[in-house]
Amino acid sequence: MWERFKQWPPKIKINKWWVIGAIATPVFLWMVWWLWLLPDSRLQPDYGRLSHNERATLAHQHRKTLISGIGTIAAVVGGVFLLLNFRIATRNAETADLSGTDFYGADLNGADFCGANLSGANLSEANLNGASLNGANLSGARLRYANLSGVDLRYANLSGADLRYANLSGADLNCTLLSDASLSDANLSDALLFFINSREVLNLEPFQLEAKPSPFLYNVALPAYSHQPAVNPNRDCDRIPQLLSTRYDILLEEAQEIVDEARQHQWD
Repeated sequence: MWERFKQWPPKIKINKWWVIGAIATPVFLWMVWWLWLLPDSRLQPDYGRLSHNERATLAHQHRKTLISGIGTIAAVVGGVFLLLNFRIATRNAETADLSGTDFYGADLNGADFCGANLSGANLSEANLNGASLNGANLSGARLRYANLSGVDLRYANLSGADLRYANLSGADLNCTLLSDASLSDANLSDALLFFINSREVLNLEPFQLEAKPSPFLYNVALPAYSHQPAVNPNRDCDRIPQLLSTRYDILLEEAQEIVDEARQHQWD
């Protein structure tokens, strides 16, 4: 089940370095080719004094040398270009360690924190609309009053996080770890809670799950309420396939398969 979700990555971003390289490389090769030909045109022998066979031999040698030179230059330039892009891609793929960073009240709208380590970070009152926290480690992070509306929190580790009064409206909380996280008075309207275990969540009250517009629930292990009315953890089973198809841009049939697979899982 978890692996199926991971087949839905965020939208692919075009690497600007590949675009620049694709444009610059042909131009560079053309300049080298032109500069290579320029001195040769000045040093060409008097073809009028040569026989036909001698002229053909010289022309063949000239073309062979020219092609070989251009090939060598192209190979070198291509190798350097690929090496630079490999180093850039490797650097970008490294997990950012932002543990303990103070982002109090910061405007982080649109920031990409996919896979980042934000454990213990202070994001209280920070604005994270449209940010991606897919797979981020937010264990113990302070997110009190943080604006997480519409944020991608799939696979994020929010264990022990302080989410009191946080705005999680429309957020994706699929496969999110929430043990010991405090959700007191957090806004969960329109949030997608699918395939998560929230039994150890602190201060999650039924009114948060029933407020209008209510969050989407399916295969969610909810805390036990001894004196509160029960909330159906599968109440949106009929609506989830279409929702997954729309949010993740996948076929409705594939979304239905995901839902059917999730239905087989029983929380301990």
